[in-house]
Amino acid sequence: MNPSAPSSRAALAGPVSFGPITFVPGRKGGRYPYCHSLVVEQGAETWVVDPAADKDYFRELACTRRVTGVFLSHFHEDHQKYNHLFPQATFYGPLLEEGAFSSLEAVFRFMGITDPDFRDYWRRTLIQDFHFRPPAQFTPYFPGQLFQLGEVILEIIPAPGHTPGHSCFHFPRQQVLFLADVDLTPFGPWYGDAASDLAAFEATLNDLKAFPARTFLTAHEQGIFSEAEFRTGLAAFHRVIAQREARLLEALDSPKSLARLVDRHLIYGKVKHPQFVYDHMEGQMVAKHLDRLLRQGLIARTPAGFQRLP
Repeated sequence: MNPSAPSSRAALAGPVSFGPITFVPGRKGGRYPYCHSLVVEQGAETWVVDPAADKDYFRELACTRRVTGVFLSHFHEDHQKYNHLFPQATFYGPLLEEGAFSSLEAVFRFMGITDPDFRDYWRRTLIQDFHFRPPAQFTPYFPGQLFQLGEVILEIIPAPGHTPGHSCFHFPRQQVLFLADVDLTPFGPWYGDAASDLAAFEATLNDLKAFPARTFLTAHEQGIFSEAEFRTGLAAFHRVIAQREARLLEALDSPKSLARLVDRHLIYGKVKHPQFVYDHMEGQMVAKHLDRLLRQGLIARTPAGFQRLP
């Protein structure tokens, strides 16, 4: 879940093709609970990447094309919203998250949801709003694996941090990289699951700096970036982490508990609803910064809470 500020660029009017790869804009400008998707068509077969853009588009696709493969960048619900429209396809997802595609208990573990009421709420949400159901055919993929459909090669690029198995999809012959939730939005990186890893996310961003592609596609908001736009956008996206940390250090001029820091909305900037969901994610993101600042010796844990050191 990564709601963020609206993009400065106008929403795309319709699908955009890059040879055999079609970028399908998500509803609401690709903002949660939707995301931008890809469709790869070669002869009689079609692949879909993260099918959560537009129900009408995918319903028509399911009726008119033979979709044999659905590639999922990670387990988050806003990337799987229309999985159920392709019951005959083989689904591919990261090996590190294999359990979360078939088990809500595994989803809860990744997210860090332990409260029974929260679990009940999220179970209802995933089943009713996102049509969660284990795919009949699921095959895990691993970093560096190659898949081929006609002239199209899809290469799995590991991009952990957002989730443990989060992956980008590289199409080397078209010089296209689908960045998934390295989405370059003004909100910045999202690492609000228990299994998210702040250090891994920063390493991913550093690794992507020199990635050899001409076109960069994201799962949310602007969606399509030239190489120059990508370089600029990636740097700005990365800076958000340091900006959040600076706000946190400023707030720790006096001792504060994690609960008090969550009430300051240092990540989301304001109260968002349902509040218990956003407070949970805010708390897990702030906690990752606190852990890092403790290890760096920049703050201390006191009986009254966390405090910045002189």
